[in-house]
Amino acid sequence: MTNTRPRIRTLLAATAVISAAFALAACVPEPDPTGSSPSSPAPSVSASDSAEPTASVPADRPQTVEISLPASCDALYSPQMRATLEDRLPPLNDPAVTLYSTQLVPALEILESGVPTLRCSWGAPGGAGLSTNVTVLTAEDLPGVQDMLAVNGFGCEDAVGGILCSVQTETLDLDSKLVTRGESHFLRGNGWVATSWVGELPAGYTEDVAATLWG
Repeated sequence: MTNTRPRIRTLLAATAVISAAFALAACVPEPDPTGSSPSSPAPSVSASDSAEPTASVPADRPQTVEISLPASCDALYSPQMRATLEDRLPPLNDPAVTLYSTQLVPALEILESGVPTLRCSWGAPGGAGLSTNVTVLTAEDLPGVQDMLAVNGFGCEDAVGGILCSVQTETLDLDSKLVTRGESHFLRGNGWVATSWVGELPAGYTEDVAATLWG
């Protein structure tokens, strides 16, 4: 773990030239996080990929609340959200679902660099679903993650005492069917909640996770 933080900062510094690239099929293996280009054309992002980074989080915003990594996915949701997910996107943690929680290569490299992270997925292969990573970094690292999201076309706003960044796209799958997918990222204190979804994201999903984790 002693070498993790310098690696994170190096990865964040390289994000200004990376664009969000979403896969064409739902809940199937995602692009190799080596940065190689997929064989099919990347869908366009509705927001401009050249958006300027947002300003760092103001010092007077309540961002200093820190969390510990949850022991399991059972600790992520309110009873109401858990019931919604079990009804609309079962099951939890199907081992055949390989959907990543982000399509941004530098973000994937951070998540796979050895930082404490918990992955939770909902849905089955070939249909609607989502994948969430809850990751513990440091308060100093999170503004760099926010800047990475901003330069890749994500819109960010204040929410639940932190910053909520999201993007949504529509593209055609291999059967020429329209597929809606997107990402939602929440940043607060030392915590980063990254979610990638296909088909639908239940209303208030990320806000519910944030409220459950931070109280």
